[in-house]
Order: sequence, then C-alpha cells, then structure tokens
Amino acid sequence: MKPLETVITMPSLELFVPPALAFIRSMALACEFSEKRLNDIETAAEEALTNVIKHAYEGHSDETFKLSVGITETDFVISIYEKGMPFSPGRVREYAPENLEKTMNADGLGLFMMKKMMDGIEFENLGREGKALKMTMRLSEACIKRLHEKYENKILVKDTAGETAENISFTVRPFAPEDALEISRCAYKAYGYTYEPYIYYPEKIIEMNKNGLLRSFVAEGKGGEIMGHIAFKFKKPDERIAELGVAFVKPEYRKSGVFRSMTDFCHKKAEELNLFGLFGRAVTSHVGSQKLIDQMGYVACGIFFGLFPDDVDFKALVGKIKQKESGLLFYRPNMHDGERTIYVPPKYENKIREIFAAFKVPVNFGKSEAGADSGGGEASEISDYIVPALNIAEVDVGRIGGGITRELKAAVHELCLKHVDAVFVHMNAEDPKSLSAAAECERLGFFFSGVLPFGAGGRHEIILQYMNNLAIDYDAIKPYSREALEILNYAKSFDSNAAR
Repeated sequence: MKPLETVITMPSLELFVPPALAFIRSMALACEFSEKRLNDIETAAEEALTNVIKHAYEGHSDETFKLSVGITETDFVISIYEKGMPFSPGRVREYAPENLEKTMNADGLGLFMMKKMMDGIEFENLGREGKALKMTMRLSEACIKRLHEKYENKILVKDTAGETAENISFTVRPFAPEDALEISRCAYKAYGYTYEPYIYYPEKIIEMNKNGLLRSFVAEGKGGEIMGHIAFKFKKPDERIAELGVAFVKPEYRKSGVFRSMTDFCHKKAEELNLFGLFGRAVTSHVGSQKLIDQMGYVACGIFFGLFPDDVDFKALVGKIKQKESGLLFYRPNMHDGERTIYVPPKYENKIREIFAAFKVPVNFGKSEAGADSGGGEASEISDYIVPALNIAEVDVGRIGGGITRELKAAVHELCLKHVDAVFVHMNAEDPKSLSAAAECERLGFFFSGVLPFGAGGRHEIILQYMNNLAIDYDAIKPYSREALEILNYAKSFDSNAAR
C-alpha cells in the first residue's frame, strides 16, 4: 500500500490547536482505533502542538509550521516540522511520577506523556531546516489487512489495466504543437512528477521542438489519444548525432508494441536525416529495458555511476529506486565518414579500440607529445551546468587551452561545493591535447566513464566521471549484455572507492 498522507501548514497560535486535533482524530478514526487509543493520540498530539507554539516559537504568532498526518502499511503517523528554537530531547530531565509530590517539579512531563501514549517517538535535527517530531501508533493486524485490500488492489488495477490489449491499432507520427499537453500527461502517467522538469510544461515542449533541440514523435491511437512519446535530443540543432530518449508509454499500453514501433520509426528517421548514429541511456536496475535496447542493435559504450536520483518513480517498471541509480550509455551506428585519429590515455586504448570496432567506426590512436597545461596560450572553452533533476553536473570541454588543469580544478571545486553527487567531463578526443588533459582529470580523481562516437560536436568523445563522496552499490547494478558487464567491470576497476 502506498503511504497516505495529508500535510497542512499551521499558524503558531493555540487558537488552531483544537481544529488540528479534530483533523488528527478524524484521520485516526479510519484506522479503527479503540476510544482509548483515539484519546491517547489526541492527548499526545495536543501536547506536541502546544510545545511547538509555546516553547519552540516562544509564543510568536507570526510563525508557521507543518503538520503531517499519514497512514503507512503498519502505522498511523503524526509528524511536526518546525524551525523554532533549537531543542535537544536528550537534555530534558527524565520525569519521575513518584517524585512529583516531593519536589513539585513537573519537568519532562509532556515528553513522558507522549512516550506513554504513543508506540513510537522520534526527534530529528534537520539542521538549517529545523526539527522534526514523529509519533507513531501501530495499526491492528485486522486494520492493516483491510487497508491493504481497499487501497492496494485499486493501485494494481490502475497500473496494469489494459496491458494484455495487444491488438490496439495506432500510428507513429511526428509531433504537432497540439500534442504538447497530452505528452505532459503521458509523462505523468508513466513517471509521476519525477521526470525531467521541462516535460511538464507543454509550452516548453513546443519551444524545444521549434528551436531544434528536441524532435518529438508520438504514438496516436483511436480517437487521437496520445499513447506514447519518444524524441531525438540534440545538444545543438545542427548536430549529426542525437540521443534517443524522452520515451514513455502510458502504463495501460506497455504491452501493445508501442515502444518498439516508436523506436523503429526513429531509426528510419535517423537514416533519412543522415545522422551518424543514435545513443541512449538505460537504468541499470531494469534488465528488460536493456534487453530491448540490445535487440535493437545498440551496444554499451559507457556507464554513468550515480546518474539518476533516488526518488525517480518508474511506476510499473521497477517502482521507486532505493539508491542513486547508475545509467548505461548505448550507441547505435548509422554511418561514418572515414577513419579519424583520437588521443586518449594509453591505459584506455585497448578498451576504446574494442568499443569502436563493435560499431565498425575506424579510429587510430595518436600520440601527443606536448602537455596540455603549459600555463600560457589561449584559454580553454569549458561550460559546466548542473542538472537539478539528477543532482549531477556535466562539464563540456570545447577547446583545451594552456591552463586546462587550473580551469578544470576550479570548475570541479565549485560544483562539489554545490553538493552535486557526480561530475561527468565530456572531452573532444580528436584534440591532441585531450590525452594529457584526460591525465590531468585523473589526477583530480576522475576515472573512465566511456566514449561516444561523434558525441563532441561531431568529434569522437571521451567521458570521465568523478564521484563527490557518493558510494556506489555495484551489486545493485544489473547489466544485461556481455558488453555492458564488461564496461561495468572496466569502469569499476578505476574507482578507488570500489571494494576490490
């Protein structure tokens, strides 16, 4: 059962305590508690709310705090989030009822009452976000069973309805501006509000398609219903390589062949546009997605550790992931324009040669004699940006200048201060200075992530990655293909934090 929760913002006034208690009691009634348990919940809640108003905010009526009342699979939960006076429950004197008559000191009585009346009490210091108090009351086994039957079955019906409808007719076609709202709704049904932010703004979808950064395609069903969406994503409108992504299908049509039809359409479109190839990324916990990508001719060429956030909701695919999710990078070649020379650290040459050979893209390896960081000459062209939805940073190195080490070090330092989980450096491997620049990156703590043919503005690209105090659970990564497993093990071998 999904947790049920209602959150309200309360003014710091005792006047609002009675209606808040009535709200809490009405929620508790749904859990079939006895009258005694209901009274205990109400008394504990009254004590907690009054403490916040009188002590945390010292009676200041212009403050507010959050009251959350929810039901989980096993508990009735009351949580209070406030930013009042700092408080340490460990410093509260232990209340002893037997000493009350002797000392007339009731210090600690409120906390004592809450602990007696509720099954669980937890305090959490949230730093600059204030403090949280969580009180729980255990649900009866009968209530747990009834709630599970009432809510879980409805959720299952919602997620799986229509999945066996394999004979639904639809067509795949290019995007039209009037599709934008339905695309946003389709994304919501597939991912909730955990996908890339722009997809929930119809006007941004229209704008990105207009300026050439996005080229969308939709699966249209009977009556004009948008069943799914997929797109080419370009860093620049004139590039000849695109990321095939922004792909989602409404849950009820996931077994109707919509996704495969959309990708087949895109592969033909890539040929029409004379693109060098398409690349894509797949979550490493969902083997089914990787298997489908493998069947369509994509081959793993990189891995991004800690790419996806831990709150992405993949709905019926894998549910919510429990740790930062890694992503595999895949490439599907379409054409090439002849052999090119690339400059990469010698220790990576064999693996990179193997990857390019799999794509039948010819390369040879150059040897750069001059160091990248001479301290003089023109400045490097470095652009870095944070992807808020993923909490990672991308660093694109356009031109490698004389001060690349200093410039990269400064950029990475600033990004780490912003607490990104990982930093990925993308570098033009056809620049002779990239060999020594990559070596400088390694001295900063970067290690191999992968390569992408034609990925750096039409030039072959090498990608390095840096984990900002992010621990990776390698056992949770589930590669499907042999190439994906080899890429995982190869990149892992350079991670100094990985268990050997």
